[in-house]
Amino acid sequence: MYILISYILFTTIFTGLALSLYFGLQAIKLI
Repeated sequence: MYILISYILFTTIFTGLALSLYFGLQAIKLI
């Protein structure tokens, strides 16, 4: 149970970082 919760948290944080990095690169290209 604890492993599942930590896995979901890690996946959510990793996805958030990937999305912010992706949109950050897109914004840099537009400037």
